[in-house]
Amino acid sequence: NRGFYGDRLFVIMKDQADLSDVRQIRNIEERRTAAYNELTQFANESQAGLRETFDSFGAEYTPYYLVNAMEVRGGTLVRLFLLTRPEVDRVIPSPRLRPASQADAMALSELFSSPPPNGVQWNVSMIGADKVWEEFGVRGEGIVIGQSDSGVDVNHPDVKDSYRGKDSGDDYNWFDPWYGGTAPYDDNGHGTHTLGTVLGQNGIGVAPGATWFACMNLNRNLGNPALYL
Repeated sequence: NRGFYGDRLFVIMKDQADLSDVRQIRNIEERRTAAYNELTQFANESQAGLRETFDSFGAEYTPYYLVNAMEVRGGTLVRLFLLTRPEVDRVIPSPRLRPASQADAMALSELFSSPPPNGVQWNVSMIGADKVWEEFGVRGEGIVIGQSDSGVDVNHPDVKDSYRGKDSGDDYNWFDPWYGGTAPYDDNGHGTHTLGTVLGQNGIGVAPGATWFACMNLNRNLGNPALYL
């Protein structure tokens, strides 16, 4: 059995931060800073009681702030306790799988191998994206796509030239929390496929003028809120 679930619970707090005032800040750097400060302060204050309880019992937990939530190690008794807390909205399972072995990863990658396409593909023409390119001259220039999936094959001919870190480097353009890989890669193939649908060259993507950065948060294609956050 290569996978395991364990006793991980994702606890979503009832109150969530209100960022309506932050959205009015025009300067993007000031807006980001204000959003971060508001979210972290709100999480720290609203989670204080639960954190204190977990600390007293020695329970392992991870707090989150983008969504006001916590992941905690605990089984049925912890779940029942959390359901009595007025500040908790709901408790859901937080399953995880071990990263695939190299052999399994190679086998998965081969599933996505196929001959290169030729011309505008049916998915692009079906939604009229190619007409937008021709009639409006809009191909996604200036748009940056953030990819959270199984990674991206940065050497794939349909996405390599649109990588945001092509000239500036991989810092802040790629993150691999599983293995710590310093440059984009994809052992699975799924992330490269979905990114190609978004912005791939040679007629496969809707916005071939856009650029991308990526995070490999789905090594086994199983996600949950904690891993995404």
